[in-house]
Amino acid sequence: MTKPYPPRYRTPLTNLAALLGLLLLSTVAWAAPEAIGTLAEAQGQVEINGTPMSAGAELRLGMRVVTGADGRAVLKFLDGQTVNLNPSSVFWIKNYRYAKDKPQDNRSSLELLKGGMRFISGAMSKESPEAIRIDTPVATLGIRGTEFTVALGSLCLMVHSGAVAVTAAGKTLVANASQIVFVADANTPPRLVPAPELRAPCAPPREAGGAAPPAAVIAGCACRSLLTTAATGAGATSSTTAGTGVGAGTGAGTGAGTGAGAGAGAGAGAGAAAGGISSTTTAAVAAAVAGGAAALIHHANQDDPDASP
Repeated sequence: MTKPYPPRYRTPLTNLAALLGLLLLSTVAWAAPEAIGTLAEAQGQVEINGTPMSAGAELRLGMRVVTGADGRAVLKFLDGQTVNLNPSSVFWIKNYRYAKDKPQDNRSSLELLKGGMRFISGAMSKESPEAIRIDTPVATLGIRGTEFTVALGSLCLMVHSGAVAVTAAGKTLVANASQIVFVADANTPPRLVPAPELRAPCAPPREAGGAAPPAAVIAGCACRSLLTTAATGAGATSSTTAGTGVGAGTGAGTGAGTGAGAGAGAGAGAGAAAGGISSTTTAAVAAAVAGGAAALIHHANQDDPDASP
């Protein structure tokens, strides 16, 4: 009769078998996080968590999407929510869950850390709008059935439809369709930018010891620059784009004014086309930006200093 191995001989084999069993169970039990959307379009340099990606890649919780200077990306989520990222942008999917039959479980927590984007809300904004939150280094955005463009530097946001609640420095401002919001920094409350400020020329560079330009001039100039960059996708637009668009850059304000309504559409269309995004996306961007700019100029031409789009 064969005697069993003494414990000292059985222990290494037993431990190895147990370890292999645990590894097998862990492998079976572990699964990749559920896909919550797709990278619908990608042009130029687009990375997810540091790895170059092309259209069709799945989106999952915790992913960080980065576009290069020539990159553009369209992210589509399960509820139809869409994010169009501009070049040189960083976007973080912090939390997202869409439960069609349990709207109380819905949540969408996103963050734009750099650059700019166009946001189009989906079904979640109708079922549980309070569940959607977008953070930026400057302000927090609450979504109310919305389509908007936002660009960072400071923060400038144009609402195309619906409404956006912008919170900074403990104050919340609700902006409606065709209105533009400016937030200088995280310690400054948000404010609407009246149309006359948008068509006013930018202040010349300040000389050493000279007085700072009025806040209204700073806001109007910054928003023209940021929103045109967001629409065209060009960090420093050419003189042609600046002349036909809303007025990009601190020195290109001469293109703004009465021609900005039509010019915004042309600049947006040309910039998006150059970025390689589909004609459908290009048309949507151009039409919305042109419509918003036309509304702004309409109010500005009323010569009402208190006019706001």
